[in-house]
Amino acid sequence: MMVHKIGLLAIGAGLVAGAWCDDIKVQYKPLAFGGFSEFGLMRSGQYGHFDFKNEWVDHFGAFVAQSAQAGEDLAFDVGLGGVFEYQKREVLSSQWGGTQYKNFFTGPSVADIRYGSLARDGQGFGLQFGMFDYKYNRDASNLGEFLFRSGAYPGYVISGGQWLADNESVRFVDNTSVPLQALRAAYASGNLSADFFLITETSMPSLYDLSAAAVAKYRTAGGLLEVGAGLNYKHLIPVKPSLTTRHHPTNAYFEKDGKTYSANDAIYLESSNFYRRRALEDPAHATDYNARADADKATADSVRSWVENAAADNIHMSYFTQSGLIAMVRASLDLKKLFPSESLREPDLRLYFEAAILGVKDYPVFYTDISQRIPIMAGLNLPTFGILDLLSVEMEYYKSPYLNSYGALVAFNSAVPELVLGSDEVRSKSSYADIAKKDDFSWSILAKKRILGSAFVAAQAARDHIRTVSIETWTAPEPTQVLGRGSDWYWMLQFGFGI
Repeated sequence: MMVHKIGLLAIGAGLVAGAWCDDIKVQYKPLAFGGFSEFGLMRSGQYGHFDFKNEWVDHFGAFVAQSAQAGEDLAFDVGLGGVFEYQKREVLSSQWGGTQYKNFFTGPSVADIRYGSLARDGQGFGLQFGMFDYKYNRDASNLGEFLFRSGAYPGYVISGGQWLADNESVRFVDNTSVPLQALRAAYASGNLSADFFLITETSMPSLYDLSAAAVAKYRTAGGLLEVGAGLNYKHLIPVKPSLTTRHHPTNAYFEKDGKTYSANDAIYLESSNFYRRRALEDPAHATDYNARADADKATADSVRSWVENAAADNIHMSYFTQSGLIAMVRASLDLKKLFPSESLREPDLRLYFEAAILGVKDYPVFYTDISQRIPIMAGLNLPTFGILDLLSVEMEYYKSPYLNSYGALVAFNSAVPELVLGSDEVRSKSSYADIAKKDDFSWSILAKKRILGSAFVAAQAARDHIRTVSIETWTAPEPTQVLGRGSDWYWMLQFGFGI
């Protein structure tokens, strides 16, 4: 599928070059290729409903890419990569000593046409079409880049090695660019630049919907300060509206007697099941737990009855939609401009910040407080005086009361948070779904050094939003982040080269 798409775009690029550039000689740039090996230890976390400790991760990737220039204003890129990795979690059985399912994922991949400023010096007007990587926050090394690595309804954030469908990348270390299948229009003049996108959704349901986005940045004071902002209206043009806004009880809400309820009775039933479980685990407080369980069970029974008899009970359903606006602001301050020194490298002493609103519109039940939909990230590149090329420290705060997950989205096309089972002892311990209260803070430390000219080594330790390829979902990653608690973290080493 991927090779087919790249082939079609390459043929199209050739036809365009032939039609527009009969008298222009096409210049092929040197073939680019490279590879990386990555390994490390995830100290603790969760694969779905399974807790783990000290889980080893090891995978390898390679890529090859060709770029060509046709005159001053037209350029093409075609490339394909692949990553080999084993699924997680490892499963012991009488037949196999551990998981024996090794997967191959295509990516990073590129197949695009660039015209105008995007094919030359970047000043003026330009166009880009196809499949390409995009990064608007040059300082972000792991966290951030919220505009294209987040969802609105349901809210989720991706970092620590993204895994996106048509341009898969399971590289954990130093990986924040986003693969887009899109049409891009760009304009740059001096210190001001702006990009506009029409994006085909190929990563998350509802697939193939069109999103519209815009990103702008401005540099001032000789590069001391850079500010930026962006908007991404996800699923603005649905290909199939019945999937983008699904009319089903799992994706519905209604008002009854002045109170708004989810039409999914399982929301209340699983809470009841949790408190019933806690009554057995903590007999000293069994009376309080059973009272809460009875109340939630009564709500679940009422909701089920109201939904089944909606017409008779004068119930009018409303539905959550995946369509929503994400807004982003960011800024970076180059402190080297204030403290110049020949021993400081270009990334050193850059202080940066980014925040986003994951859905500017409130909805009843799940999305009533906009402050719970605002991830905030800050980072600083520490000086190493030439010892390292980059030493980055980042922190993030995201106070969502729900799992950082798109589980309901991929399972049911529902724009609601993932449902937590009352029997899940990993995600619900002292209170129902309390794991969501333990993941508000994320952090990342990245060190990187180029060696032998074209090779590099990097190390990363983080508590971020990493997802791994899952044996439960076979060729897809865990929809819920693996590091669900503040105490969960990992370290990873990466060796690679690129020529």
